[in-house]
Amino acid sequence: MFETAPILLGQYRPHDSYLHRLDARAKMLPVTVVLVLALLTSSFIFHIAILSILLIGLLRSGVAPSKLMANFRPILILAVITSLYHLVFSGIGTPVLWNLYGFELTEGAVRMAGFFSLRLILFVSFAFLVTLTSSPSELANAFARVLSPLRRLRIPVQDLALILFMAIRFIPVLYQEFETIRNAQIIRGVRFTGSIFNRIRKTVCIIIPVFVAALQRADELALAIEARGYRGEVLRTVYSQLKFGKREWVFVTGSTVIVVALFVVTG
Repeated sequence: MFETAPILLGQYRPHDSYLHRLDARAKMLPVTVVLVLALLTSSFIFHIAILSILLIGLLRSGVAPSKLMANFRPILILAVITSLYHLVFSGIGTPVLWNLYGFELTEGAVRMAGFFSLRLILFVSFAFLVTLTSSPSELANAFARVLSPLRRLRIPVQDLALILFMAIRFIPVLYQEFETIRNAQIIRGVRFTGSIFNRIRKTVCIIIPVFVAALQRADELALAIEARGYRGEVLRTVYSQLKFGKREWVFVTGSTVIVVALFVVTG
């Protein structure tokens, strides 16, 4: 099933690797530290170094490089769109590198285009790595355990964990819904070929029926949860118990020290 899964995001992939054996809580702290530091720094070297480590982790998680590239293709297209936006609208007042028929390509625009595209790829890579090496139930359970002190403030932690679980679990379901509607359109004679603008225009038309189907699924799911007597304030038992041992402490300490050191060295 996992070998033939169309997308990797939200698809837990059982494998015997170091990251798979770690408690999901041990991955949350380094990920949070990296995301916060990535928002604080403007260093290319920091982003490239972290992204290189992530790519090694993704390849070690049992995913074929060809499948990894296929899943990164839409992200790369989004990164290109991000780059084009910054090349056109950013970098005003910085030195001009190139002038073509009145369009000025500035140094600041090139720097912003590369930086924000790299940051986008970095954040998506984290989502791939975490969801590939931890099942949705493990992530939701870890999320609820980490935020459990907030119950004293009457924050519905269990409900938030359930929302996280359903959001991750339904990513591949929505993609399958998208493919079903797309195949139905192809049978009716719609061709998703031609220029990239033509394909984008026809693909956008599918988003509305996918959105309607998602709302219907949400209604059905809410009725099913209500019918089973779900109550978020009641403490729940879990099938698999989380174990935060020596291995997790070594990983959290080592990875956090490395990330902070990279942040300090690269400025």
